[in-house]
Amino acid sequence: MSNFWQRAITGSLFVIALVTCTIWSEWSFFVLLFVVNFLCLLEFFELVLPDKNWIEKYLGVIAGSIINIMFVFIIRGNVSHGWYYHIIPVFMLLFLVKLFENTGREFDTLAYQFLGIIYICLPISMLADFGYFNAIHYSFALPLGFFILQWSSDTFAYLVGRQFGKHKLFERISPKKTMEGFIGALVLTVAMGYLLSRFWDDISSQDWMIVAAIVVVFGTLGDLVESLLKRNLSIKDSGSILPGHGGVLDRFDGIFISAPAVYFYLLLSN
Repeated sequence: MSNFWQRAITGSLFVIALVTCTIWSEWSFFVLLFVVNFLCLLEFFELVLPDKNWIEKYLGVIAGSIINIMFVFIIRGNVSHGWYYHIIPVFMLLFLVKLFENTGREFDTLAYQFLGIIYICLPISMLADFGYFNAIHYSFALPLGFFILQWSSDTFAYLVGRQFGKHKLFERISPKKTMEGFIGALVLTVAMGYLLSRFWDDISSQDWMIVAAIVVVFGTLGDLVESLLKRNLSIKDSGSILPGHGGVLDRFDGIFISAPAVYFYLLLSN
C-alpha cells in the first residue's frame, strides 16, 4: 500500500473515531480523552525515559491517568471542586516512590514525570471541560468545533505554505513551516470560526472567531514545542501507532498549548 493511501485511510478512521466519540455522548468523549491522554503519556515516557525500568517509565502514565479520571468526576459534578487539591497527594506519591528506586538519578526521572503530566495530562483535562461550557448538560459543539478549528489550522497552513510559502517561520525547529502558511491559516481558520458560529451558538460569533485565532497561534506554538522535543531526541516521529502519521503525540501536539489558551480565554471573557 502506498504511503498516500496509508495516510488517507488512517486519517479517515482517526477523524471518524474522534468525531463519533465527541458527538455520541459525554462518556464516549471522556473515554476518547482518557485513551488519548494514556497513549500520549505512554509515548512521551517511552521517548524521554527509554533506558528506565517499568516503574520509572510507567508511574507517570498511572499518575496522569488517575488525574484525568479525577478531573472528569469534578467536571461532571460527581465530586466537589475541592477534589482538585487531591492532585497534590498524587504528586507527593511520585516523590515518595523515589525513595525506593535507587538509580542514582531519581530526580531526573521525577522531573520528566512532572513534565509529562503538566505538558499532556492537564491540557487534555481542560479540554474535557469544553463540553460543559455555558451549559448544565454536555454539549458537543465546543469540543468538536475546537477539533475542527485545529484541523483547519493545520490543513490551511500546509496548503497555503506549500503554494505560497517563501519565508520561514521558525527554521531552526521546523524548516517546513512558513510565515505565509501561518498567515493563511490564521485568516482562513478565523473564517471557519465564523462559519461554525452559524451552526452552533454555545458561544458568540466573536468568541468563535477569537477562539479560532487562538487555536492557530497557540496550536502552531504547540506544534513547534513538540518539534523541539523530537529534535532534542533526534527522532522524526513520536511513535508508529498511526500508520503514515507517526505517533499520537504527533497528532495532538497542537492542543497541548492551544487548549489551555482557549480555556483561559473563555473563562475570562464569559
